[in-house]
Order: sequence, then C-alpha cells, then structure tokens
Amino acid sequence: MVNKIALVGLGYIGKIHLKILNDNPKWDLVGVYDIDTKLCKDLAAQYNIKAFSSLEEAIENSEVLDIATPSDTHFEIAKQAIINGKHVFIEKPVTSNLKEAKQLQNYINEAGVCFQVGHVERFNPAFIAAKPYLKDPKFIEIHRLAQYNPRGTDVSVVLDLMMHDLDLILSIVKANVKKIQVSGCDLVSKNADIINARIEFENGCVANVTTNRVAFKNVRKFRVFTNDHFVSINLLDKVTEVIKIKTAALNSKNLILDPGNGLPKKEIIFEHPIILPTNAINEELNTLHESINSNKKTIVGIDEAIRVLELAIEIEEKLKL
Repeated sequence: MVNKIALVGLGYIGKIHLKILNDNPKWDLVGVYDIDTKLCKDLAAQYNIKAFSSLEEAIENSEVLDIATPSDTHFEIAKQAIINGKHVFIEKPVTSNLKEAKQLQNYINEAGVCFQVGHVERFNPAFIAAKPYLKDPKFIEIHRLAQYNPRGTDVSVVLDLMMHDLDLILSIVKANVKKIQVSGCDLVSKNADIINARIEFENGCVANVTTNRVAFKNVRKFRVFTNDHFVSINLLDKVTEVIKIKTAALNSKNLILDPGNGLPKKEIIFEHPIILPTNAINEELNTLHESINSNKKTIVGIDEAIRVLELAIEIEEKLKL
C-alpha cells in the first residue's frame, strides 16, 4: 500500500528526505512545507510537488508527517500531527527536553499512531551486519569525530552527535545505567564541542564514548568486545570485521597466540559479514511504512527515544558539575 506523506522542514536533512521520498515507490509525497516560503516553493517546483502554505495544510493532506525541522520545534509540530491522527517520522532528538518527549508519549498512546524517531545509525548496513555478534558485550569503545559545521552547534555535541552512539549502545546493552563519568570542553561554540563519557551498566558492561565535532577528519568507529570475540564497525565506510579468539586447533593455519605459563594456545579467526548496499535513511522510512501497514511496533519508537534522551541529558548534567 502506498501512503501519503508530507515533509516539513527543508534544511540539510530535509533535502535528503525530499529526494529519498520522491524516489521511493512506497510513498506518495503529496507536498512540502517550510517557514522559508521561497525555499519551499522553489523545491516544490523542482520536484513537481505541492508547496503547502501552512503546517495545518500539510497535516490535512497527508497520512504521515515527516518532520525534519530544528529540534526545538519538534514538539509542537508532532503534537499537531498526532492529535489529528497522523503517523509521524521525526528526526532526532525527538524533542529538546524530557517533559515534551513524555507528553508526546501520552499523545501517541492515546491516538494509537505509528511514531518513529530518526536514530539513523540503527539502520547503518555495517551495524546491521554486526548485530548477530553483539550479544552480551563487556566493553564498548566509540569514536565519532566530525569536521566543524555550524549546523547543530545551537546544542552541545551530546544532542548533536553523541546521541547516535547512545542509541546504539542502549540497543545492545540489556541493563540499566549504573554510573556515568564525563569530561569535555567548548573550543568553538558556546556549548561543549568535545566530550568523553564513560558509562557503566549494572551488568558490568562499560561503554567509553568520545565525540568531537571540531576534528580535522570524519571518523565513526564503533568497537564491541565480548568474552570470545571483538567486533570492529566502521559506520562511515560501511565495513564490519569480526575477530574471534578460541583454543587453537591442531595444525591450524590461523594466526596463533601463545600466552605461555602452560595455558592453551589461541587462534585468531577473521570474519567479514556481508554488508548490503542500502541507504540508512531510506531503510528507516521503509520500516515506518511496514509498521503502518502491518500494525508492527516501530523499531525506534517513542519509548526508545526517551531512554536515549534521558541518558543524553544525564551526560550533559554531569558535564556541568
């Protein structure tokens, strides 16, 4: 079934959504809306779609609203869509504060609509290929470095970039947070630009997350260690490598480690899971479409988004101490 969708917000991310929705046969892109009237009309003409003159018109003419506006506008836009019975896709963070997020949760539950949040790394093909190997993690190490871009600096690097990794961490660690240690500095903007957070969980897992938005090059590396293997995920280059360590077989041709002291030799086995050439934003929109038409729970719904936002805000509060 093809669903009618309207796009609100035509900034950097909105333009990406515009192209994807226009090319995706699962969606009928009925129009776009942006407070920048000229931009809205120009892009609508370019894609031969309708330029809505108001948010209300966009909501009235669609079944689904795709929200790609600044985070401080998310609550009011999403609220209007939900109370009018529309399904919603919304970019992260879901809202700029927990109070608004929990209010949206109530509206969603009352309306019974599908609601998905754009934690796009969950749909990164390198992460998806790695998921079978990410059970029972003991240690997680993440480095996310980005070249400076004024877009997003109205908030700290936690809400801007680190949230991607916090969502991935919470999706694979099945335990509550026990302790958080944070350090950071604001080199360029008025908010923290570089942050390191050490997150300890009640099951003993530890995640060490470093996020930097004033780096000289882009890096998005996610490493997970378990008792018997190590997974290296390059989210930027879409490469996943699994390094397994086990007692060496006789005459093994794999790399051998000899720990000495009478301990058995270990062999190292390298695996490279197949990574499908998919577009993560397109995939997350496809899963919303599936949820709408099969009555399935969305993969990253309001409950998951609130948990990530709670952790992000706690990290920010630790930084202020």
